[in-house]
Amino acid sequence: MATQTLNNVQILLRNDTAANWNSKNPVLGKGELGLEIDTGRFKFGDGATAWNDNTQYGGIMIKANAKNGYITIDGVDTLVYTLNPATSSALGGIKSGSGIGAVAVDSNGNASVASVAAAGKLSTGRTISLGGDISGSTTFDGSVNAAITVALVATGVTAGTYPKVTVDAKGRITSGSSLMAGDIPSLPLSKISDAGTAAAKNIGTAAGNVPVLDSNGKLADSMIPSLAIGDVFPAASDAEMIKLSSAQQGDICVRSDTNTTYMLKVAPYSTLANWVQLKTPTDLVQSVNGKTGVVIITTNDIAEGSNHLYWTQARFTAAFQAMASTELSDGATILHNTDTLIINCGNA
Repeated sequence: MATQTLNNVQILLRNDTAANWNSKNPVLGKGELGLEIDTGRFKFGDGATAWNDNTQYGGIMIKANAKNGYITIDGVDTLVYTLNPATSSALGGIKSGSGIGAVAVDSNGNASVASVAAAGKLSTGRTISLGGDISGSTTFDGSVNAAITVALVATGVTAGTYPKVTVDAKGRITSGSSLMAGDIPSLPLSKISDAGTAAAKNIGTAAGNVPVLDSNGKLADSMIPSLAIGDVFPAASDAEMIKLSSAQQGDICVRSDTNTTYMLKVAPYSTLANWVQLKTPTDLVQSVNGKTGVVIITTNDIAEGSNHLYWTQARFTAAFQAMASTELSDGATILHNTDTLIINCGNA
């Protein structure tokens, strides 16, 4: 079996809270590590000793401490730093200074600031408002930039689209209304661009007129030209075909004796030469691979070619070996050396 190296492996150790470890009290395998995620401490198993009986802890637990200069390490208050003692000229850990923003300490230990730098914000925030034809306001205390959202004062006109409006001296629309008949001037047809050519035509039946439908929504019969409707006649011989007295130019005769079709080219119907046989396609399939009648083709009848190869075990094996494992239906479940492997050891 080939040796493979897995890159980017991520191992999640067996872990749980201290309370859950104590409650479940498992036996860790030899060399198995168990981590208390809330304390940072851990134990190694020996394959025989239960968790609560295994007293060999590793790691330390560090917590914040309410006392200045202390932290709690494994439950013990531990001093980390101390402040300088206060004197008449210095507070504990603070020395007297001078200048803008400096704290001065007098002989009694009182601290004061003689002068301060510019304030970062106002002690009391203020409201800035806009009025007149616009409205808007914001609160500003100097700590951050402030923006005012401005709204126009309503003129009282209802929102909508109006073809006729009234504008005041400030350019504001103060009223709106629909157009009345008197507001629209008379226009010649030449000034209307989308009227169409029919708008300039008179109605009637003369040349250049636009016809009008009657009360039934139809054109007058006098305006509709005569239409010829082609009929189809059967016949079993030439003699029967030239006796079709009802046949007119353009009619069809279907011949049952020859399985052919004829059309009457010109009158009269009684002249055989006036009937023209309609052509039929001649590219019919005569045989398939040399077979005629009801043809059934098998692989024995067709030789292999460049466009088709028959299945063989050797060809399947060669094609399968050439495939990448990612092309298989379960290829996503196969572990590759380019994958990231996560080993989760679970909880207590």
